[in-house]
Amino acid sequence: MRVRPLEYIFPGVLAAQAIYTALKFRIPDLLAAGPKSVAELASDCGAHEATLERLLRALTSIEMFQRTAEGQYSNSPLTEVLRTDHPQSLRSGGMFLPAPFLWGPLGELSESVRTGEPAFQRIFGESFFTYLAGHPEDAAVFNRVMHQEILWTTPALLRAYDFSRFKRLVDVGGGHGALLSSILAAAPKLQGVLFDQPDVVARAGDFLKDQVAARIDVVGGDFFDLVPEGGDAYLLRRVIHDWEDNDAVRILRNVHHAMNPDSTLLLVECLVDSPQQPAGLLDLMMLLIGGRERTEADFRSLLHVAGFSLNRVIPAGQYFLIECRPF
Repeated sequence: MRVRPLEYIFPGVLAAQAIYTALKFRIPDLLAAGPKSVAELASDCGAHEATLERLLRALTSIEMFQRTAEGQYSNSPLTEVLRTDHPQSLRSGGMFLPAPFLWGPLGELSESVRTGEPAFQRIFGESFFTYLAGHPEDAAVFNRVMHQEILWTTPALLRAYDFSRFKRLVDVGGGHGALLSSILAAAPKLQGVLFDQPDVVARAGDFLKDQVAARIDVVGGDFFDLVPEGGDAYLLRRVIHDWEDNDAVRILRNVHHAMNPDSTLLLVECLVDSPQQPAGLLDLMMLLIGGRERTEADFRSLLHVAGFSLNRVIPAGQYFLIECRPF
């Protein structure tokens, strides 16, 4: 059978925005109790009735919703998991890439390929993380999807690596502490330091698990200036991929400065050259916002410049744990 890529790719762009729109109007949540008519849904969410029907009809064609014989709509298995209250909710992911602050840069990929410069900086006049610091609603979208992704991927990381051999783990760029909490829950004697921007860690108390919160010191700061000392392990999960080489080396050198000679550096990252889990299209997303995914050789070179040797690379589900030592 002849494959026609545009038959799948072109509608996919529309599907992403259609799903985003349905989530903005809370349609999966409104259908949680059962089928509703378009008139009921339009009244509940404040949408134009006839246009909402067009949206739902289009999404039904790709099995995102189901239409009853009476003309009512209900969730499908695909949209059940997009409910806010679903225990494995994927709603944050559906609200992420199609959001306006990312959708604009995505439309400028060709310009980034032409110039090698991040489209985000050109469109908004500032870097991705500087923008988020000044736009709390968009930052909340980003933080929710990052938190959700950590919850998905941490079990594989805990199966792949034994963190209990350390005494004090510093989570650099650790966000609200979801990952550090899970690691400390699996290693009852381990102490932790959560380090991120002051405005980020200020909200960590809402996310830290009760049983481990007493073992976590929360520290606000900027890893471009300094990193807390005193850890025998330093963890950077999906931090280095956010930055081009010069900035990445600067972060790693600050970590190196904070470490003891026998401390361990742990990076959780994708590998472009992995045959099992290649970074794929994600590297283009990083191009747009100012970072990059790397090969194992790229990491070895980067780490060497910053004063580290790469000890081993450990598969950990979707990602890899890169264990390093200072020299």
